[in-house]
Amino acid sequence: MRSKKYMNEIDIINTLRNSFSNDAIKQQVLDENWYQRNIVNGIDSTGFCFSASEVLYRLTGGTNVWLVVSINDPRDWENGTHYFLKRRENNEIVDITANQYTLRGINIPYAMGRGTGLRFVSNKARLLARLSGLGEL
Repeated sequence: MRSKKYMNEIDIINTLRNSFSNDAIKQQVLDENWYQRNIVNGIDSTGFCFSASEVLYRLTGGTNVWLVVSINDPRDWENGTHYFLKRRENNEIVDITANQYTLRGINIPYAMGRGTGLRFVSNKARLLARLSGLGEL
């Protein structure tokens, strides 16, 4: 399967979000701890923040376009380490899985986030891209 790098950002985000409700994808991509949290709270995006952010990062320009940012648990807050993207051009926050917090009334302290790098494609992102129909990273 070829990579769908020709898809626009919105289509990639929508494809990823739609895949979060698929239990087979949850079981294969999420660590057991995050899978259990996902099932208990009933919010399908729970636990997908790193892999989903990496898929979008890799399919839409990587380091030329994005800074990968994390809010660390317990350094910054106590709600689980969270990853999201910040667009280098204008500092726009793109958080594909924000609703795993906002639906529970938790405000995400984006200003506390710290940039991190991605040297290699993670197995979780590779799997999420393939299983969601976005192709190979």
